[in-house]
Amino acid sequence: MGVLAFLLLRWSSGEEMPVSGVAPESRQVGPPASEIARPGFYPARYEITARYTEAPPSIAGAQTVRYVNAEGRPTRSLHFRLWANAEDYVALGGGTKISSVAVGEAPARFSVDGTDLEVVLPELLIEDATAEVAIEFVTKIPPLAASFGHDAGVSYLGVWHPVLAVHDAEGWRLSPPTSIGEAYFSEAADYSVELTLPKDLAAAATGAEQGARESGDLRTVVYEAESVRDFALAVGEDLATRSREVGGTTVNVHYRPDSAVRAGRVLDLAAESLAYFSKLYGPYPYPELDVVDAPVGTGSEFSTLVFADVAAAEDDLLDVVVPHEVAHQWWYVQVGSDQHEHPWLDEALATYSEWLFAGDAATRFPNTTTPTAPLNSPVSAFPDLASYQQTTYVYGAQLYRDLAREIGEETLIRGLRSYVQEHRFGTATDEDLVASLSEAAGANLAPFFEERGVVVGGQQEPGG
Repeated sequence: MGVLAFLLLRWSSGEEMPVSGVAPESRQVGPPASEIARPGFYPARYEITARYTEAPPSIAGAQTVRYVNAEGRPTRSLHFRLWANAEDYVALGGGTKISSVAVGEAPARFSVDGTDLEVVLPELLIEDATAEVAIEFVTKIPPLAASFGHDAGVSYLGVWHPVLAVHDAEGWRLSPPTSIGEAYFSEAADYSVELTLPKDLAAAATGAEQGARESGDLRTVVYEAESVRDFALAVGEDLATRSREVGGTTVNVHYRPDSAVRAGRVLDLAAESLAYFSKLYGPYPYPELDVVDAPVGTGSEFSTLVFADVAAAEDDLLDVVVPHEVAHQWWYVQVGSDQHEHPWLDEALATYSEWLFAGDAATRFPNTTTPTAPLNSPVSAFPDLASYQQTTYVYGAQLYRDLAREIGEETLIRGLRSYVQEHRFGTATDEDLVASLSEAAGANLAPFFEERGVVVGGQQEPGG
């Protein structure tokens, strides 16, 4: 098959299925079985062939995405997020350009509006039908900003390819990008990525390497990842690696020469926090965890791969950042949530988890923090990073400390473990969280959360 793929509406009869009505089961060929499929959701599968170029830094790709319509109603278009088209990146010369989209054997109509790529299907995709959409793209990599860009010979690619937007009862979720926190919101999916790069460069990626081959000055590496929210990369020169086995997981630290003296400390923090959270909340389900040294100020999380500022962070900050980002492998990766509309759901838990790991959950930030907006406010409710972190991180973590004092820390942890088990690889809401904790406590905890700015199952007005 060439670069462009095709769209299949899989009917065993080979006939076109009418848009209305219910198809007899004998005529429909359903998607393959999936352990994480559930009512209203079926994991997408990405197959990506990409090539990284050094000068100027860019990555060109062709991806085929299998999408199963599990939404309960027909759809005529699909939406993808082009996160590299955020204004902050475009202003620095970055961005993703779509060169072609294939639906069926013919080019498909598509439109790009900032970070939104809409692909128009040739006909309605009915419930449980499967579509395969092929997209060719080139992403220019700007100087490093947040979790995307190039610095000192290394490209840090937290975002770089089109990712399916989330579709739920409210429709397509197309929250805008933000310079405060992370707005990324995606559902669990499976990835197969074939990355070609100059053979003298090193690479770290989401998932696990399945094999590599060389041809002339190039090397091609194949990665596989299952049930992940995204696929992040780091590619560049002078990246060394230190590794350790933790249970059935390989923990890797990829570091630049100026961070070599701290690589051992980072590896200790990553390995120990991974073991601790696995015991606390349930096992880490992936074969690898990669910590990549990146000059991002503090850190940022992606599936099975996190960026941490190993070289520049103060010692006490490094001790905070690494376990915090590892905790996100539970709160964001395993249990997904809308990071734009309800950022407290993952950030407050990652912060409290970091306090638990350090052994000072009862004493850190002893004075009650004053929130600048209701706790479950969207990112857009906060005027700056300081106010966002004050509320979403610190005040949110203090909520869990207060709750532990009321119901007991063991009960709280038991509820969080249940929350992971019930929503692993899914998308959770504040209502789901409170339900799990209430069941563990044997009492309705909704009033406790509402007193602290979380209207369970409700929607706060931005900033109020």
